[in-house]
Amino acid sequence: MQAVRNGIICALAWCVSFATAPGQEGAATKDAQGKEDIRSEAEGDRASRLTLKLKDRDLRDVVLSIRRKANVNIIMDAGIEATVTIDLQDVHWRQALTLVAEQAGCIVSEVDGGVLRVEKPPRVYFAFENTDIQKVIDTIAKISGANIVVAPEVKGTITVRLKNIPWRDALEASVKTLGFVVVQEDRGILRVVPASNIQQDLETATIQLRYVRPSSVYVPFINSEYIENKRGKQQLAKGEINFTLLDTLKSMVTPDVGSLEYVQETNVIMVKDTRPVVDDVRKTVAMIDVEPSQIQLDVRFVTTSNEDLLDIGISPGGNGYTASLGLGQIPTRLPFNLGSGGWDDRIIANPTGDNSGQAAGPFADDGLNAPAATTIPNVVFGALNLQQVTATLRLLKKDARSEIVQAPQITALDHQTATIFVGEAVRYAQARVEQGQAGGLLLALEEGDESPVSVGFQLLATPHIVPGTDKVIMEIIPQRTALTGTGSTSLAPAGFDVFTVGSGGQEGTIALPRIASSTLATTVLLRSGQTAVLGGLKTKAENETVTKLPLLGDIPVLGYLFKGRTKQETTSTLLVFITPQVIRSAEDMEQSMQRALEERVRDHRSSVAQQREAIFGSDK
Repeated sequence: MQAVRNGIICALAWCVSFATAPGQEGAATKDAQGKEDIRSEAEGDRASRLTLKLKDRDLRDVVLSIRRKANVNIIMDAGIEATVTIDLQDVHWRQALTLVAEQAGCIVSEVDGGVLRVEKPPRVYFAFENTDIQKVIDTIAKISGANIVVAPEVKGTITVRLKNIPWRDALEASVKTLGFVVVQEDRGILRVVPASNIQQDLETATIQLRYVRPSSVYVPFINSEYIENKRGKQQLAKGEINFTLLDTLKSMVTPDVGSLEYVQETNVIMVKDTRPVVDDVRKTVAMIDVEPSQIQLDVRFVTTSNEDLLDIGISPGGNGYTASLGLGQIPTRLPFNLGSGGWDDRIIANPTGDNSGQAAGPFADDGLNAPAATTIPNVVFGALNLQQVTATLRLLKKDARSEIVQAPQITALDHQTATIFVGEAVRYAQARVEQGQAGGLLLALEEGDESPVSVGFQLLATPHIVPGTDKVIMEIIPQRTALTGTGSTSLAPAGFDVFTVGSGGQEGTIALPRIASSTLATTVLLRSGQTAVLGGLKTKAENETVTKLPLLGDIPVLGYLFKGRTKQETTSTLLVFITPQVIRSAEDMEQSMQRALEERVRDHRSSVAQQREAIFGSDK
């Protein structure tokens, strides 16, 4: 029973010590006060730049932290025990690793596959004067325990004085002094041979590319008279590919000796050259062919319009005050008192009410009339018609607001151009005049030269992540096009204008689109998650119209009863907001999607709340 109790106590003590002890990774990144002593703006990026503030820290913990922050493969030889104290500000992780290792008496070497190895090789302390090079090599081999093969052509004497130098550096410096080279073979065997001999030992290697590929034949573009797409004008010969990495690697191959080919179907590079050149090609590919980061662009294209209308005064209507003169028939009785013995009794009125000629005159006494009969025409008196005059008192102030929001989102790879278009294509016709066989002109219709017109919103962006930071340099071109014509007939749909073409009997009408476009081309520098305003174009238009009755409207004070004034003020604002978000891992992508979903839920809830308030009113 006592043994069981002791076992339980030991187990509890072990759990408590495990829970309270700092983790290996946590100890590498935080000091005693819990503050990070190794920081990086772009954690997980192979271009990370580090800030280190270390004091008596274990080398293994520091290497583990650098490995995590730079997302690289680093191994350490067993038996290395050392502490480091160093203070570095904003240095590349590779340089930081080298400085940390050197302070602990170690070196950093690269093995196959881009893996870095921290090792503590033996160091040499010797001095030779006019000594045969083979004896110097043999001494270095005994100190280091390395397997070294020396060619019979390696001869000569050398004077060497070295102190506390890694044995591999001592070997390289010694043989290079006499023009020889060190070639590393499999299993760590080193060969010291003349430089001319290595060209006889050509090696063939196959290097698989993972992320780097030739440029696509599909080029995103945007049509605008204010920008020029230079990339789309590049012409490639038949069978040629646009692959800048391939050109760089070919320049590294030994002329007239080595060769380098690219297999596009499998994205593989075949290289044949000396061992040092093949190793350099491998290192170059390993440095460039890394997983690229992605950038999510959140764009808000907002167009607002505010219209203030003030209409005050007496309005005579759209046609104003009118007076009409009607020339219709009136009764045959003239406006005189006939038969009273006055002068008007001598005038004959037309009894028939027409011009049939049954009445002669114009006097009742035939002796006064001309020999030929005179017909009395119809006489119609004009009348002043004020029935259509409408006097309206209008005291009106109208305030209209509108807002158009377009919020596209697009994700693009680093250094890759992407575009998104949201809208529609509208086709239209144009008129063409031809001469007919009979010599007349014929009016023909055909599709417009610039048809169809793309109406909507397009965004073209090329992001570039600044290496080792969370900053993004972006080339951005947002463009918005809309139809603004005033057509309202069946011939002219919304956004089109109607025009008359031809003359005489060949007249016709045609509807053509009126297009309003807003384009912005710029390059900006932003941090991940930071929002920039790209456009803030504000347009203000004022229009004042005065309608009044002539003369009466000019009377002081009383003239306001005979005139009206309409003042319209329209303010339009164009705003473009853009927010980049750097995505370096699957976790970053998941967080970005979660933020987008939460934003959509908030927008939906806000819309529902506004509709409920419009129906039931505010609760306040």
